[in-house]
Parts: sequence; C-alpha cells; structure tokens
Amino acid sequence: MGDRYEHIRNGTPMCCDQWIEEMSLIGLQYRFNSPHAGASRLQDAYVGQIIIVNLDIAWQTATPIPNRWNDGSLIVQVVRDGTRWMEQRGEQGMKCSCGDVAVVDPLYWYKATVHAQTSMSILRIPRSALRERGLHGEFPVICCPDPANPDVRAVRDFILYMTSQAGKASNAMLVQLSEQCMDLADVLVSDRSRPAPKRSNAVTVLRAKQLIARRIGDHDLCVASIAAELNMTPRNLTFVLQAGGLSPMRYVWSVRLEHAARLLVGASRGDIKTLAHQCGFASPAHFARVFKARYDMTPRDYMESHKTARRDAVNRCSCATCQALKSREQPNR
Repeated sequence: MGDRYEHIRNGTPMCCDQWIEEMSLIGLQYRFNSPHAGASRLQDAYVGQIIIVNLDIAWQTATPIPNRWNDGSLIVQVVRDGTRWMEQRGEQGMKCSCGDVAVVDPLYWYKATVHAQTSMSILRIPRSALRERGLHGEFPVICCPDPANPDVRAVRDFILYMTSQAGKASNAMLVQLSEQCMDLADVLVSDRSRPAPKRSNAVTVLRAKQLIARRIGDHDLCVASIAAELNMTPRNLTFVLQAGGLSPMRYVWSVRLEHAARLLVGASRGDIKTLAHQCGFASPAHFARVFKARYDMTPRDYMESHKTARRDAVNRCSCATCQALKSREQPNR
C-alpha cells in the first residue's frame, strides 16, 4: 500500500508512508482508511504570522500527536468541497460540509475524517495574534460558527479569497490580507458562552487602529460605529483612546490624509476625485481643504511635486533602468 498512491506536498511527490511522516512533522497523525485510499495534495505557504494551507485528501483520518504539536497556533479550516467529519469529547458526527468553518485547537484531542475527495482551505493562526486582539487563545471545544450568519459568511469568503491567492499575489499583498484576516478572527472565535477576557487599554487602542485602517473609506465611520464593533460605549472608547493620546475622529482624519498622500504619489489629475471618495472624504473640495491644512499644498500640487522629484532623481541617476526611462520620455526627433 505504501507505494500505491501518489501524494504531493509543495510539488514533491511521495508515497503513503512518506506522506504520513511528512504530516507527523507538523504534529498530525494521518491514517489511511483501508481498504480505501486516495491521492493527496497539500500546498502551504508562510505569510507573515500565519500559514496558508490548501489541502485535497480522500479516505484519511487525522488526529493531533500528543507532545508533538507546537502549541503556538490554532487551525481555521473552511471546506471548499466534500465533507469532513469531526469527533471530540465523545461527540461523533460533527459534519462540516461545503462552506462550513471550524476552528480547531490541536492542544485538545480531536479526530477529523474524510471519505470521498474533500478540498479545504486552512489557516494556522498564532495564539499570540488573537491575544493581542483581546481574544481567547485556547478552545477546548471545536468552534463551528454559524454559516447562516452574514458576518461569518463574509469572513469565510475572505479566507477563501486569500488562500486562493497563495502563489499568485505578491507576498507583501498576502501579508496585508493576512493581517486583515486576523483582525476579523473575532467573528469566528468569539465564545459567547463565557465572558471575554478583560481587554487592556493597549489592546483596545490596537484594535481601534486596525478597525479604522480597515474602514478608512467608509463615509459612515464614526466613534459610535467604532465603539459598537469593539463592544464598548462611545464614552469608554473615547476615554481609552484619549488616555493613549488619541482623539478618535482626529485620528481617523489623520489616517485618511496619510493614506491619500500615499495614493497621490503616482496618481494622475483625473484620479483625485475618485481618490478623495475612496479615502472617506465627503467631497473633492473638502478633501482639498483639509489636505492643504495638513500638508500646506493642494492635492494636485502635492502630486506634481512628487512627479518632479521623481523625474529629477531619474535624470541624476546613471543606472541602465533610469537611462532607459529618460530615453522613453524624450520627444521623438
């Protein structure tokens, strides 16, 4: 049986015995459900703090190996196609079908089984990242958020999109997506049956900043909506942020202006109106007014000044790339 089926991890083919050994290295004991077996495909990638895994398997069972698993991460799995059966604490038959999400803690025993070919997108998220966001870091019971919940569906679809981009999008982009994914993790792992851990002021400030960065283009962003997402009152949120030296809406407008300034570098004149809307400003006129108050020049002047600076840098440089750029920019004679 060991050489009968081909299994592939990150492009490397292997027999059944090699596959089992490979999986044991990441702390999971895989077993083929004889007399059935099937080919396996696993592609994983380290992206920032998390690991993205795309997995296709059939007729296999997995359990965590005691004392082998690095307890620094949780497993978030989304079933793309097929069915995975989960067993824990004597509860059998927890069915995860296409579109279902499960959060599994490998510190606590479980058994996951698939029969027919099943495809999954999996994230390994560090516990430290959850704790930094004021969330619990351990889950003795498998967490299966309700896929009928619109917020759960939105996060699930985000995970599916991010995992589909592994090997396609740049690593820098994937890191940004992974950070946003961890910011959204509370939708999946918040345990409503027990009180949330007491959140420090530093964690509250961090989560508020992350939320503001994520919603920077939202014209309805306000103290009340930020507080609601953090399960706080607007008064308490304002108090915590001010204790950290921040005025909530001043910070919002500061982030919007900094984001707009980054986008203006390389933009064209026709982009300014769209850019103002994307950054959450009520109108181009409002954008121009507050931008000038911050940077002492209009958005158009700021954009042109960076174009001039870039052109001067190219003209001063003698490298082959800049010489080619200068040749293209010279008018035809």
